[in-house]
Amino acid sequence: RRTRWSPQTVSVLVLGILVLLGMRVNNVYDVDNKTYLIRLQKPDCKATLLLESGIRIHTTEFEWPKNMMPSGFAMKCRKHLKTRRLVSVNQLGIDRIVDFQFGSDEAAYHLIVELYDRGNVVLTDHEYVILNILRFRTDEADDVRFAVRERYPIDSAKAPAPLPTLERLTEIVSNAPKGEQLKRVLNPHLRK
Repeated sequence: RRTRWSPQTVSVLVLGILVLLGMRVNNVYDVDNKTYLIRLQKPDCKATLLLESGIRIHTTEFEWPKNMMPSGFAMKCRKHLKTRRLVSVNQLGIDRIVDFQFGSDEAAYHLIVELYDRGNVVLTDHEYVILNILRFRTDEADDVRFAVRERYPIDSAKAPAPLPTLERLTEIVSNAPKGEQLKRVLNPHLRK
């Protein structure tokens, strides 16, 4: 089982989940204190999305054991997400954070899954004000509190580095040693 994802792998995970767009939340279950199942459906199909804080997100067909008594976090997710349509799944910048949006406009809710360190799962309203959070914490470096009624800092996500212009690429290739492989010439300039 993989435990650490690169930002590029998270991008691929997000692409794989896009097939669920338009499906409605049927229910939310917790497997344990950091693993949740979201049952989704539309008239012609059903799917189960597994979210494990800090570890993984993917669809699953495995029949996971569910807690007999749902946790407070699962109950809060049920309250706000049940019957809502999954309208978008995005990676925040190039961070290992995935933002699931359920519902639209003022009726939207976000479930944010952090796939780094110990991870986190955060339920917010349409303005990213935290309604419930799996793991409360303070990020001393950025002076950000991750707690109910605080705003989730989506603006601090690392933006992808801009790609070089055509002129810059032409200059890089022109100045490359003769016979050098193109990927060896370009890779250092595209991985920032």
